[in-house]
Amino acid sequence: MDEFENPGLETAPQVGKSNMQAAEEPKKQILVVEDEGLIADDIQHRLERMGYAVPAIANSGDEALKCARSTPFDLVLLDIRLKGDMDGIATATALKDELRAPVVYLTAHADQETVSRAKTTEPFGYVLKPVTDGSLSSTVQIALYKAEMERRLRSSEAWLSTTLRSVGEGIIATNPGGEIVFMNPVAEQLTGWSAAEARGRLLMDVLALYEESSGRPTKNPIIGPLRAEARAYALMPKTGARTAVEVACFENRSTDELLGSVLVVRDIRTRREFEAQLIQSQRMEAIANMAGGLAHDFNNLLTVILGHAEELCARLSHGDQSRAQEIKAAASLAGALSHQLLTLSRHDVVRPEVLKIDDLICETQPLISHCLGKARTLMTQLDTTAGFIRVDRNRLKQVFLNLALNARDAMPAGGELQIESSIVDVEADTPEARQYRPGRFVRVRVADSGEGMDKATLARIFEPFFTTKKPGSGTGLGLAIVHSIIAQSEGYISADSEVGKGTRFEILLPCVGTFQGIGKPSEDAAWGDPVPTILLVDDQESVRRLMHGYLEREGFQMLEASNAEEAELIAEVYQEPIHVLVTDVVMPGMSGVELAQRLTRLRPQMKTLFVSGYKHDLFDVDWALSNGTEFLAKPFVAADLLRRVRLLLSQATPASPSVQ
Repeated sequence: MDEFENPGLETAPQVGKSNMQAAEEPKKQILVVEDEGLIADDIQHRLERMGYAVPAIANSGDEALKCARSTPFDLVLLDIRLKGDMDGIATATALKDELRAPVVYLTAHADQETVSRAKTTEPFGYVLKPVTDGSLSSTVQIALYKAEMERRLRSSEAWLSTTLRSVGEGIIATNPGGEIVFMNPVAEQLTGWSAAEARGRLLMDVLALYEESSGRPTKNPIIGPLRAEARAYALMPKTGARTAVEVACFENRSTDELLGSVLVVRDIRTRREFEAQLIQSQRMEAIANMAGGLAHDFNNLLTVILGHAEELCARLSHGDQSRAQEIKAAASLAGALSHQLLTLSRHDVVRPEVLKIDDLICETQPLISHCLGKARTLMTQLDTTAGFIRVDRNRLKQVFLNLALNARDAMPAGGELQIESSIVDVEADTPEARQYRPGRFVRVRVADSGEGMDKATLARIFEPFFTTKKPGSGTGLGLAIVHSIIAQSEGYISADSEVGKGTRFEILLPCVGTFQGIGKPSEDAAWGDPVPTILLVDDQESVRRLMHGYLEREGFQMLEASNAEEAELIAEVYQEPIHVLVTDVVMPGMSGVELAQRLTRLRPQMKTLFVSGYKHDLFDVDWALSNGTEFLAKPFVAADLLRRVRLLLSQATPASPSVQ
């Protein structure tokens, strides 16, 4: 007798597994669908002897679907000939479509017609009746193995599809005939075709590539040897404007068979803008260095010319004296130009100070309005969260005036100049971080409603001596000096323009702190008028933002700094009272205790709340006790912070402004 037909032999559920290993693994769940009760019971007993679990037996297609929906099964043993409305093949189709359940057919009919019908459901095997242990065991093992491999394949395909859809570059896959079989969302956006529309179409019907230089249609990039090197093209999408892209092609090949090609399509417009800005910055740096050297030698010559011209003016008379005075006046104008060159080269004397950007804009507003004249309008939109910056006051005024003069020349009567301020955060690992260093910035936008510029003109506006004005109307250094001043202040400036739609300049300057204006006090607020001002200092941005939110919602006015040095600068320039200093104890550079000691000398009425994850022994205890400070240990909740701040405010006498 064949060993598989021995009723006393328990066959392991997987080839190569020991009985001990099998016992440790969960039993595979098998659903038996058989309308003959005796046959169903026999199959159940055989499967259980082999180590499988048979939690249910169904005698119809409808009952099989109900069982499969309520209990997950690893395999379904299904009789092809079932009584009722659904035969076995119809039941298998429903199980596959709805639940992806793997099916093995039980059949006493192996005729060609039955097998052909069953093939369409893609079964995992057949067991012929009468059933033997050998055929049942081998078929079930193979079917379970195939089902597991198919599950892994589906999982792998899902991971691959999700990955390809998540990448930031366009991915297009083709079959060996050059027909598209896959496109990710980025490729859909670049080409203007949906993946469903593109599937089955030839690659070049969807990917309309043109030579950048000549504008002629290019040949199919997958024809010929495929290489990973990317090549630049102009892509004409189905809808939208022409886009500069790079395309790299790769073979999709198994060990010995070409499966097709994979194309990676990158939108390189942003990268080219960054490269152009870098080149522009390098050019400006080189020109600035040259200008500084020229200005130095030029000033030496002008000193001699002015000196001799002044002596000639004193000695000569009548017509000769007037000519000498013209020489002196020309030399004076040349001296002014030399001073501009020094500013451009960043060799001029700089006197930085901490100030609020909105105060400076308001201070400069009358001068800007005067420059624009009565026929043009100035509009300002200043953020309620004022930003503190460290710049040379007069130089930044010069920036605004130069931009206003540039706008005036570009705007007809009735034009409008808008100046906006706001606070922006440049996060690491973002597209903005490729252009700007991460951190918090004060952003100023200056936009006019003038005639605008084309791209060629816009690319050169910061170049020295480049001007669109009429000859003799200026030196062409205005915007170059603006660029130099902003760069010297460790900031950034960029411009955007379109013919007929005006020009917008965007300036980013490092923010050393912020001031949040008066919010709406809560109903249980114990203070009156004025609303208390809190100076919040913590080098951990996430903690600082959390505390800022707690205090701002309570209705306090907020000053904010990321370190003690910035906080000291803000306290020096801020003219109004500061009621409570909330500071971390341990920070890079100056500690919170040192900061509190310094600020208390300037503002004796100011109270201090220290927050820290460290112990009290880091404090100067005697100083802290004598100055009525409070300590709050991290971690804490909003109620703890607000309770300590209220306690300090209740102890405080009316605070006085900083003593300058």
